[in-house]
Amino acid sequence: MNWDSFLSSNLNSNLPSTLATILAAFVAFLVYRKQKADIKEYAARIILQEIRRAEDVINDYKEHGQYKFTKKVIATNSWAKNIHHFVGDLDQDELDRISNLYSTGEYLDKIIEKISDYTFIRSLENFEKGVTELQQKLQPQPQPQPSASVTGGTPQPDFQKPAIPLPITIKAPWKDLLDQITLKYEPIYHSTVANKLKRIARMK
Repeated sequence: MNWDSFLSSNLNSNLPSTLATILAAFVAFLVYRKQKADIKEYAARIILQEIRRAEDVINDYKEHGQYKFTKKVIATNSWAKNIHHFVGDLDQDELDRISNLYSTGEYLDKIIEKISDYTFIRSLENFEKGVTELQQKLQPQPQPQPSASVTGGTPQPDFQKPAIPLPITIKAPWKDLLDQITLKYEPIYHSTVANKLKRIARMK
């Protein structure tokens, strides 16, 4: 048996299917890389949007000194689910800066939620107190009896000067904590960290 002719015959007959298999594998690899790049690009866009929004809320506090209960600093956390996509593009310090924004924002959201709950409870208590005071005012009050004057026998009304409340400003107990966390935060949306994400997201 001529082995050379046998091998040559088999190679010639299997060559088309072999090339087709290689080509299919190559195309599948290209499709996989394209899908992975698209996922990474989309994730970068979402993360940039979350960073911009979070820093807008933080900057609003720096300008006006209070957080709005209706605005969360971190509405959604896409960074935690997609950080693995950017390990090769960002260095450790840059990864830490983004992670710090999300952890800081989520911690602020927990404090703001507690303040909101406390404020709501106090509002209910003040409402109930106001209702009670109104009911007491609507009830008939006993008339004060005039007292006799020491200078004569004619009774004179005993007028008492009403107490004037002094204005007192008390700082909320959570103000120092919010200031400490918020004012030391350094924005990153216009830094080199965000610029790298913008290149990945194909944003100018």
